[in-house]
Amino acid sequence: MPEKDPLLERQQLHADSLEGDDKADGGLYTMGQTNAQRGILQGKRILVTRTREQAGVLSERLLALGAMPVEFPTIRIVPPHNWASLDWALGRLFPTAMENDDQRDCPYAWLIFTSANGVHICCERLLERGYDLQAMCPVRVAAIGPATAAALTHYGIHPDLVPDIYVAESVAAALIHDSQQRGESLQGKRILLPRAAEARNVLVTELQHAGAVVDEVAAYTTVSVASDDQQGREIVKLLQRGEIDMITFTSSSTVRNFMQWFRSCAIDDTFLHQPSLKIACIGPITSQTARELGLDVDIEANEFTIDGLVEAIVRASLADAPLQREE
Repeated sequence: MPEKDPLLERQQLHADSLEGDDKADGGLYTMGQTNAQRGILQGKRILVTRTREQAGVLSERLLALGAMPVEFPTIRIVPPHNWASLDWALGRLFPTAMENDDQRDCPYAWLIFTSANGVHICCERLLERGYDLQAMCPVRVAAIGPATAAALTHYGIHPDLVPDIYVAESVAAALIHDSQQRGESLQGKRILLPRAAEARNVLVTELQHAGAVVDEVAAYTTVSVASDDQQGREIVKLLQRGEIDMITFTSSSTVRNFMQWFRSCAIDDTFLHQPSLKIACIGPITSQTARELGLDVDIEANEFTIDGLVEAIVRASLADAPLQREE
């Protein structure tokens, strides 16, 4: 009897768990599909490199289109080892903390979240420490995109601003424009920015150029989890045999950690440049990181969301005949 492929077993279990439930996580990418789109990814093996907790959303959408997603998390979200800085900054958002603070006359004008991860970690920490999120002082809240906004809404916090383009540069531009529209300035305004420790500096730089005082606090760190374990070795074999049709990246950190893992396996980079293998990125920042690390980006989402990424994959699949593997 041939040995079972553990990856295929996991894929089947994943598919079985979704059977009859096409509304998982707010609905799959099925609304508005044409007959040509249904099953467009049939039999395509697509690597999903998001965190284990977040991979399911993308996998479900790919499954709905006939693909076989292979979840291979390359990063894990880790809260701070020392909460002191984050606790102090978050506590400043509440009147009881401000009354005992020397800077109580200078509350934050803005609270900015650049990821759903940051929202969950900050809100859960505040709840754990006994804060009532509805008792937050009147601070304006900005979210980088719809997923981050949805995470805030889950905690009863409704963002005042979500930019049209979901990148850090657009957050800064939107805040500056919002202030101008209200006849104000960011000059001297204090802004709280809890985010990943390894985030890009562009948002802080742009806000500081506009005169804002930015309290940037590490809310979490992304660490590599891909390793030379059984699953890692299975992924290597699939890549070497040309049996991975596409690799998806949803952030620069997923790209960096995937490439760190890949090169630690001492595999020839040519396996990542096979004509049959497509690289799909959620947006231009992720694509830029991928190219800097030597990858050829074939697909880039126009809307920097999971649905936008899936839509871009579908569009490329309809137009790109070589993606259709012959049986």
